[in-house]
Amino acid sequence: MAIESGAISPLSASSTSTLNEKHEEALVDKLAPHSSVSPSTPPNVSLVTSASTIIESLASRHSSSVFIYDTAKQAGVGHLTKVWSSRHNASHVVEMQSRPGSGLIIAGRLGQSSSTHAGKGGILSAYTNPEGLAQMIPTLVSFPVPTAAGRLVVQVPGVSSIRPSLQLTPSLATVSSSLSILPDTFAVILSSTPKESVDLASVSYAASDKHVIHIFDQYASARETRRITYPHLLNGSDTLEKALATAGYSHFDYAGSATASIILVALAGPLGSALGVLARHLPNVGVITVRVLRPWSPEAFNKVVPHSAKVIHVLSDSLHEGSANALFEDVFGASLEREGHAPSIHDHGITPTTLSELIHSPAGLKKFVSRIAGTGAGVLSAHLVPTTLKKLLFVGTPGVPLSTLPDVVAHSFMTHPSIEARLLTDYDAFSQAGGMTVSRLFLTSRDTPEVDELPANIILPFGGEKDQGTTDFVAISDDSLVKTHHVFKASRPHSFVLLFSKWSTEEVLANLPTASLELIREKSLCLYVLNSHATAAELLKPKAREAESRQAMENVLAHLAFLRIYVGTSCTLQSLEKVARGLFGEKVGSVCIPEIVAMLWENILQVKVSPTPTAAEESCPGAQDVESLKPLRSFEINCVELDSTRGAENDGQQFSAMGSIQDAAKHIVFKEAFGLPSTKPSEVDTTDQHPSLRPDLEDRTFLVKCAVNRRLTPTTYDRNVFHLEFDTAGTGLKYEIGEALGVHGWNDEAEVKDFCRWYGLDPDAIVSIPVPASHRPTSRNVPLRHTRTVFQALQQQIDIFGKPPKSFYSSLAEHAKTKPHQMALRFIGAAEGADTLKKLTEVDTVSFAEVLAMFDSARPDFAALCDLVGDIKPRHYSIASAQSAVGDRVDLLVVTVDWVTPSGSPRYGQCTRYLAGLKVGQQVTVSIKPSVMKLPPDNMQPIVMAGLGTGAAPFRAFIQHRAHLAAQKVPIGPLIYYFGSRHRSQEYLYGEELEAYIDGGIITHAGFAFSRDQKKKIYIQHKMLEDGKMLAEMLGELEDASATNRKAKGVFYLCGPTWPVPDVYEALLGALGEYGGYSREAAAEHIENLKEEERYVLEVY
Repeated sequence: MAIESGAISPLSASSTSTLNEKHEEALVDKLAPHSSVSPSTPPNVSLVTSASTIIESLASRHSSSVFIYDTAKQAGVGHLTKVWSSRHNASHVVEMQSRPGSGLIIAGRLGQSSSTHAGKGGILSAYTNPEGLAQMIPTLVSFPVPTAAGRLVVQVPGVSSIRPSLQLTPSLATVSSSLSILPDTFAVILSSTPKESVDLASVSYAASDKHVIHIFDQYASARETRRITYPHLLNGSDTLEKALATAGYSHFDYAGSATASIILVALAGPLGSALGVLARHLPNVGVITVRVLRPWSPEAFNKVVPHSAKVIHVLSDSLHEGSANALFEDVFGASLEREGHAPSIHDHGITPTTLSELIHSPAGLKKFVSRIAGTGAGVLSAHLVPTTLKKLLFVGTPGVPLSTLPDVVAHSFMTHPSIEARLLTDYDAFSQAGGMTVSRLFLTSRDTPEVDELPANIILPFGGEKDQGTTDFVAISDDSLVKTHHVFKASRPHSFVLLFSKWSTEEVLANLPTASLELIREKSLCLYVLNSHATAAELLKPKAREAESRQAMENVLAHLAFLRIYVGTSCTLQSLEKVARGLFGEKVGSVCIPEIVAMLWENILQVKVSPTPTAAEESCPGAQDVESLKPLRSFEINCVELDSTRGAENDGQQFSAMGSIQDAAKHIVFKEAFGLPSTKPSEVDTTDQHPSLRPDLEDRTFLVKCAVNRRLTPTTYDRNVFHLEFDTAGTGLKYEIGEALGVHGWNDEAEVKDFCRWYGLDPDAIVSIPVPASHRPTSRNVPLRHTRTVFQALQQQIDIFGKPPKSFYSSLAEHAKTKPHQMALRFIGAAEGADTLKKLTEVDTVSFAEVLAMFDSARPDFAALCDLVGDIKPRHYSIASAQSAVGDRVDLLVVTVDWVTPSGSPRYGQCTRYLAGLKVGQQVTVSIKPSVMKLPPDNMQPIVMAGLGTGAAPFRAFIQHRAHLAAQKVPIGPLIYYFGSRHRSQEYLYGEELEAYIDGGIITHAGFAFSRDQKKKIYIQHKMLEDGKMLAEMLGELEDASATNRKAKGVFYLCGPTWPVPDVYEALLGALGEYGGYSREAAAEHIENLKEEERYVLEVY
């Protein structure tokens, strides 16, 4: 197979790099950028990580407490701080919700001046995004003066959403106008490049004379994985000015000609960085980037403005064009203090939409500068991106085995001494179920430092109309994307595309949409395909083909396939083997490198796309695939972190997480993106599972309406037995006779509110809960989540008032703050604490909530609590109706469960309490569960039914069905009914119905046992003994029995509590012995045979 020429080569002996991690472990586990960083990382160490990771490390290192707002977590900041807090004994973490007035708790904490604070310089940190900061500022205005005992550092990831599209923007428009009201006790510093971000984060903890707000570029540069040095730890008692000077920074940066007459002023960030690089190519333009916005220094600003300046254009972030602009006022005020001729000042409000257009289009940026600066062709011809810089693009989905490929490939370049590599991963959460990943990898030599200042979106614009077609290499790890998205649009002409797929080359051609085929032809793209899954399986021994081993091998193959194609014709089998040994050693698992390389070499196949459409395409566009006629979707980068990728530790297990109203809005508006089908009325069949109805449940669920809730026992009686009827019309619910109805009950509203108050929970806060993999209503194994308020979760899903298992005590011990509580919880969860556990569980019958109250130093946050407690299980009740007789209705017979503990505490059954309180018209979520209580196949077979209390429910359905058959003139066999309860006057359940069935001949014989109505207690087994001859004839198949009873093969059913089972069994043995001539052993064997024939059926509880 011939492969055309490639670009720069990492394959020479001097360029071979070695991964620190070896073989499968390194390749299966994602090379997380934070893996080598912690709050104790020594300074001046070179790391492969991201700037935002180091910022979190510095905050955890220097702060006594870190307040993490929900808006920061949406921006991908705060998760590591939480992990370090539990693992490294780092700063205490407090999770917060962003809302007007945010910051009052921090103000109160600063005022405490505790010794705990002073231990870390009295520093409190907070994470929030620009929108959250805007909500905090009114509170910050009244903050106390910073002191050694108390000062605040706010780390602000500079990324927000543009509404209503929810696309991301680095704009500070939501907060820019508010920053001007901050007092001089606050400093606002801004950073753009990764190095600036970590250096200024360090400055923020060294400036002891200010509360510091540090805004960094989380939109792109701070999230890039690259080689970066952990900053030098500055003296924690410096002034802001001294800390800046020590770190080598000033209030403002200037780039461009020293004699420029046209000056552009922009905040440090993506736009400021791009303009700074552009200014170096223009003779008459200079760019000032603002690094310290507050306190504003007119003297420092005028010092960097060239004396030749005639016009200053202020580019400030604004929500609307023409809105008030604080930066313009600052620059205008500074110009009034300037000595000599003052340049004219022009305001240009840059809206979030405009900013997005400028930083995603080099041509658009140059046109913008040309328009406002009047520099003409000089701007338009400037080259921002060096031609030596190589751009690689990896497109996929989070759930595929090769989702870590961009990290693995990037890491091999980042460890190279002469190659500068930058990796940025973004997400499109809305155009594909489960989301999509878009990773951009930039490679250049380390002697081109100006490239570091170029924003990633200027180097490689991506998504929608921004695609410029300049990518040198594209890898696609999920083949489904080629059928739905413009995956070839970003490729430059004559570049390479590598598709990982199980398709053959012919199948690839058959699955490519017409639009993609046209692009491949137009750009003369070189398309290759590798079935990494099959190749890995072939390399591994059959017994070693566990998913983890295969995934590791797939990543090895994918990495080598990338190098094989990217390098081009200069790559030989021998050189690839040499690089593979440097990367992975002599073997991967038990497979030798030469074998892997040889197999790879053989299985990379080029897809030959004909220069012109084939006859098949001409006759049926889209390679005979109707799906290919649909318009292809473009990628839109709208998420810096998918819900499904959060907390991906612990073997990828998903956990609950606190969220915000924005999370809820995304999950509701963009259901398809989170793996749920559309719920538009026109797209949902009412007879199918409604896609939004309890996605956390495995069972097929239905929403039914309560039509009747009627108590059957007197109100003066101590047992509340009640009858329920649910309307099922239009739901598609079908059930068989004898099946059970699963009721997904809710916790008591008042108790939930009380728990929220006691635990300190905001009932309206948002929590995101993972849907278990086995419960997901999609064909693809996509990580899904559903979002609810705290109140909804506690009332409808989390079993907070249920009985905790043994494992809960051990897990809760990890959250206990006091040693006695830790030891007690661990004891109860251990084998030695079995007696204590038994008392708590069986005697005191404590709930999760009560255990939390008993050990109140153990306070897991609510998201963790959801995972610890688990879900409310549905309770199943035998259906008391036959659908053949009642139609769109399902009936239940229920008794309220309640009791009092030895200590006098009342207890209630969760679901029966819920059902007893149902109002007519109230909707209930239900499901169907099969049962052993099935009617015999022959309508003429005798049926013997024994029901105790609410165990009468399935037999009511049996009787209804036989009555319905009789009404249709269908012959039916004998129906014998035994029923037992305490008192006829109080618990003769469905008595009037039974009397009517007896009078109508449907019930041919009845034996009612009301145990407390006479001095001597009478139970159903006594009634059965009285009817021994009849039962022996129906069940014993006696020779002298009536022909009907002998041939019909009667069936015996018992439903109710377990305690009468032995006595009922003895009654049947006695009947068979006395009237059937069976010995005791033969009678017992006969009953066993009846069980095998499903003619002796018990449903007891």
